Amino acid sequence: MKRLTLLLLAILMSITLFACNQKPLINPNEDFCVEGRNEGVFVCEKRFTSYFDTIISLKIYYDKDSNYDLDEVYQEFLELTEKFHQYFDKYNEYEGVNNIYTINNSNEPVTVDLELFEAVEYALENDDLLTDGDTLLFNIALDPVLQIWHNARGSSLCDPFIEFGTDYCPVPTSELEDKTFNVNPDDILMDRENLTIGFSKDNMGIDLGGFAKGYVTDKIASYLNQYNINYILNLGNSNVYVNGINVDREDGAYYIALTKPFAAFNDPQPYYGIVKLTNGLHLVSSGSYQRYFKNINDYSDEKIYHHIIDPRTNYPGGDFPSVTILYNSGTKGDILSTILFLLSVEEGLEYVNNNDDLEASWYLGADNIVMSDGFADYLLDLN
Repeated sequence: MKRLTLLLLAILMSITLFACNQKPLINPNEDFCVEGRNEGVFVCEKRFTSYFDTIISLKIYYDKDSNYDLDEVYQEFLELTEKFHQYFDKYNEYEGVNNIYTINNSNEPVTVDLELFEAVEYALENDDLLTDGDTLLFNIALDPVLQIWHNARGSSLCDPFIEFGTDYCPVPTSELEDKTFNVNPDDILMDRENLTIGFSKDNMGIDLGGFAKGYVTDKIASYLNQYNINYILNLGNSNVYVNGINVDREDGAYYIALTKPFAAFNDPQPYYGIVKLTNGLHLVSSGSYQRYFKNINDYSDEKIYHHIIDPRTNYPGGDFPSVTILYNSGTKGDILSTILFLLSVEEGLEYVNNNDDLEASWYLGADNIVMSDGFADYLLDLN
């Protein structure tokens, strides 16, 4: 009996000591972390508005297995984002940084950091993912044409008050018609030994907007791989990447809403679907519903003049509001979403269905969603 009593006391003491060691998880940072749905989980998020002309956020799911310095992770995330923003910026120069602006405004090849050189190199090596005959549908040398459309959107003749939420600007027809532009990417001079980038012809320029956010997403994800972090990385809702397990949901998945293009400000449900994402998947969208204007010289012209320019016409392309793809690469996903937007739905659907690990959906209207063979497998049933 005495031996049994001692055994019970030992068990009780072990349970008591174990319970004492299981201290409740303390909020790692009350400034930007809140309690999650599940006990012991904190959802931490920081948003930044100064980069890549969009809102960038990193949402981390912090629990008892998290053994990293949260503030350090966010600080390095911010520094990495800012670095590539400066590299890819073609409108501004920065002290001590040779970037796309420097290259485009120099008469001689420019020495750049290895990271920028490799980004341009990657774009040139992958610009033929999908072509129309000899025309590259993804072309980083299209900057002379893109600059004309950028100037049109920023023209002093624009009027933002004709229609709520829509700018009216002059369509740059005279600047484009019967004009020849130096947009051959083969005329971009790349010297890897000396890390210089230049042009073999005058009036050329580089624009990395067609893949910049996807490329940066992959770079940030590569950096975060050194930690055991569960997170959602969101670059403007058009580039979303998820990593690890969502410890705040029983199924461990992440759920991302698909925004309705041109949704009304007071729309009670501004999304048309919810995608279930798992570790390592990228969701990338391209569409005409951002950075667009209508023709100020013809109010009857209902055409949307948006920022995705078709290299075949030098005018905005696409016959539908948006396309969304699921892929395992942010960089190639960004390139592919831009290209698929410029193709017809039929052409795009054939391409996607013939490529493994790639799924897509086309938003044609509220009651008209076209999906590739496997896209529905990722959708949450809203009925």
